[in-house]
Amino acid sequence: MDNRNRIQKLSEFFVGFLSLSFAHIISYVFFTAVIKRIEDYSCQSWIDYGIIVILSYITVFFCFYSPVNLLKRSKPMEISSTLRNCMITYALLSVLLLISKNEIIDSRYLFTSSFIVYIVLSLAGRFVYKRIMIKKISNSKMATITGVITTVDKGNEFIPKLKTDWSKNIKAVALLDTTYENGSYRRVTKKAAYSGSSVLTETEEIINNIDGVPVVANLDNLMGWIRTASLDEIYINLPSGHEHEVAQYIEELEDMGIVVNINVPSLEKILRESKFNNINCEIKGDVPMAIFSPAVHNSTALIVKRAIDIIGGLVGTIVSLPIILITAIPLLIESPGPLIFKQQRIGKNGRIFNIYKIRSMYVDAEERKKALMEQNKMDGFMFKMDNDPRITKVGKFIRKTSIDELPQFWNVLKGDMSLVGTRPPTIDEFEQYESHHKRRLSLNPGITGLWQVSGRSDIQDFEEVVKLDCTYIDNWSLWLDIKILFKTVGVVLTHKGAE
Repeated sequence: MDNRNRIQKLSEFFVGFLSLSFAHIISYVFFTAVIKRIEDYSCQSWIDYGIIVILSYITVFFCFYSPVNLLKRSKPMEISSTLRNCMITYALLSVLLLISKNEIIDSRYLFTSSFIVYIVLSLAGRFVYKRIMIKKISNSKMATITGVITTVDKGNEFIPKLKTDWSKNIKAVALLDTTYENGSYRRVTKKAAYSGSSVLTETEEIINNIDGVPVVANLDNLMGWIRTASLDEIYINLPSGHEHEVAQYIEELEDMGIVVNINVPSLEKILRESKFNNINCEIKGDVPMAIFSPAVHNSTALIVKRAIDIIGGLVGTIVSLPIILITAIPLLIESPGPLIFKQQRIGKNGRIFNIYKIRSMYVDAEERKKALMEQNKMDGFMFKMDNDPRITKVGKFIRKTSIDELPQFWNVLKGDMSLVGTRPPTIDEFEQYESHHKRRLSLNPGITGLWQVSGRSDIQDFEEVVKLDCTYIDNWSLWLDIKILFKTVGVVLTHKGAE
């Protein structure tokens, strides 16, 4: 994590923590000094309550923290994330108070009032904090003193964007395509003019600053400026073909203790044309490597997701056993054979695993599938048909109620699947995939997912399934998983979209 993200995360943590603390202080004072509605609880109860509040806040903050840069967050985004975190914090607080049997849970005045005040203070705190960070920090001692080495055209494009980073204080710029004459930096450009014959014309322009940042050097006096200037960091942003001009200076800059950021022109075209903006650079085998990834997820949240899967898989497996045993009786009477259907499926990034379901079809279903392919109503690589003759009468019922999916809790417990994810394809489906289809496998498949709660029976186009799965992957968060789980309950109860 770089310095900017570290400061941003730490600052947001304290803003939220202070908001929660003052929300309780204000509520306590109001309902004890002004309107006496809070009982005299024991000192130990208050200590336990305080620990639970802090634990709830820390858990929610680190699981649902958004690393998005402050400047890229719109007001609706700030409001949405604040309301979400406040609600989840108090939901967790309620659960922990119930589990611990803390008597302060009876104080509905403190609980309700502090919740409302917490939301108000959090919203106000975030917007004030954002304003301070953008307006004040960049000119304070906390900011990184930065210099830029570039050309005129590159600088005009790059420096305004770099200035939006509140952690940078851009002091000066060196333009390598200029000359120094009579106290000014000048650039001469040649253009072809046509008036009967081709004539080259020269245009000279004086450039004293780039977006308000003063020009202080060119290639001739570059190192002289850097040696005498107060700089923490240098950004080198040059077009292709100019790298050799500063290559000899980079090691010297490192020897000075200055952090050097240098662009790689060959990657710029790739980045401009790529749908993804997640790139990182590391040294692998003594070779600098640029790492592209379609989505970057909060590692802490992924650990929590796995912990939830383990708990959910264990509880689901235990609860499912009696339901499976009861279902087995009519199913096996109608269609003798194995109770559990095992099939190889494709998991995360192409891993093969065995998925488990209660058998809802006759035992020769796979052999009969080839003869029914012409009746496939899906446009793409999935098979689905109306009134599939391979499905037994009991099978139709357990499919409609999603009982056939219950053994997949064992897959979740094993780690092959997650409670929420994407649909795992069969091997024959996977072998027909085009390149962009495989991205839907970049997270563990799930028992339920965005596609399943979006009316799965109404979706006839496989590309629409891929689009929904990729939307889930790109926007994944624990909060999204929670929403999908709640929607799944509604879908199961109403049988909407099930076949």
